[in-house]
Amino acid sequence: MTKYTTVFTSLLRHLSRSEFQAAVSGLNGDYKVRTLSCWDLFKAMLYGQVSGSFGVREIETSMRVNGNRLYHAGLKRIKRSTFCDALEKRPHEIFKKVFLGLVDKAQRVAGNRKRKFKDPLRIIDVSQIPLCLSRFNWAKYRKAKGAVKLHLNLDGDTHIPYDAYLTNGTVHEVKTMGQLAQERGVIYVMDRGYVDYKTLYNIELQGSMFVTRMKSNGAFKRRHNNPHEKDGPVLSDVLIELTGPKTKAYYPKLLRKVKYRDKETGKIYEFLTNDMERAAQEIAAIYKERWEVELFFKWIKQHLKIKSFWGTSENAVYSQIWVALILTILIWLNRMLDGIEASPYQLLIMMKATLLTKNSLSGLCTNISPPESIVDTTQLFFEEFQC
Repeated sequence: MTKYTTVFTSLLRHLSRSEFQAAVSGLNGDYKVRTLSCWDLFKAMLYGQVSGSFGVREIETSMRVNGNRLYHAGLKRIKRSTFCDALEKRPHEIFKKVFLGLVDKAQRVAGNRKRKFKDPLRIIDVSQIPLCLSRFNWAKYRKAKGAVKLHLNLDGDTHIPYDAYLTNGTVHEVKTMGQLAQERGVIYVMDRGYVDYKTLYNIELQGSMFVTRMKSNGAFKRRHNNPHEKDGPVLSDVLIELTGPKTKAYYPKLLRKVKYRDKETGKIYEFLTNDMERAAQEIAAIYKERWEVELFFKWIKQHLKIKSFWGTSENAVYSQIWVALILTILIWLNRMLDGIEASPYQLLIMMKATLLTKNSLSGLCTNISPPESIVDTTQLFFEEFQC
């Protein structure tokens, strides 16, 4: 048992060790393991994420020079060969289970906090992480290119992940859409790359709403014109029936098409939704929230290690990405439960500089000013993306 709290142990305070071990036991992650358990591997990877280590040699060297402080942080000195071997063999599904467990905890912490809209908002999107095909030969994408895709369901109210899937670059986003959209009574927002009428109708049948953009080649017939202000940003608001032989079979009910002009850019959008009750401008406001998932992808790619990898196997790459996503949830939980006002970017920078020191995350932030207030009434999690 450690004699005092370090910044690293403070970061892990809201992660249940028993739940982690349950995930390990369920997948026999520590079967015949003698030197580096899944828990020790996870902490070493988390150490590498926070410290911003580019390679395993950097993690090994950093731990070696801080050897006298590792004990109090619950860390063990690692050897490069042992770490790489563990990355190859410990199932990445363990870290996915831990991630999903933390998501459940974050949802309980968020509770019924003020929402932007009447129903919970879920933003679905995908981000491609390029890889060198000659080194990552399993990451098929194109003839001479490799890639991994992070398929994400982002909570639009808290701006943290709600669900995620990892695939190679050949898997289209529509293939994972059904897995990411399984809730009842929520609003799903996505771009037109996700317009698959069969899956959209499943969302309708399960009692949820969706807002997306109309495809330019979509065949439809106008059934009813909804009233709207002539001089406002809403150019049209109509109920339509799909007329394509396949699309009509996939989605037999009426849909709503809203044509909207953005006042700031002058760009015209055509939104497609099954929501017949909300005002047309609220439909446009819902779609505008889709930008938050782009900001999330930008944040993790800029500040966490998910573009350069410590191993070349599929298991090693997926494990590293899952640990990065776990770190985003841990940062959110610490900020919410400990009342930390520092931004995620500030917190990450402070942790990087003081990771093994005798302190806590809240202690680091005693002299940090909160981020400047913004127009939105809800506190954004990733508001300092420009930093």
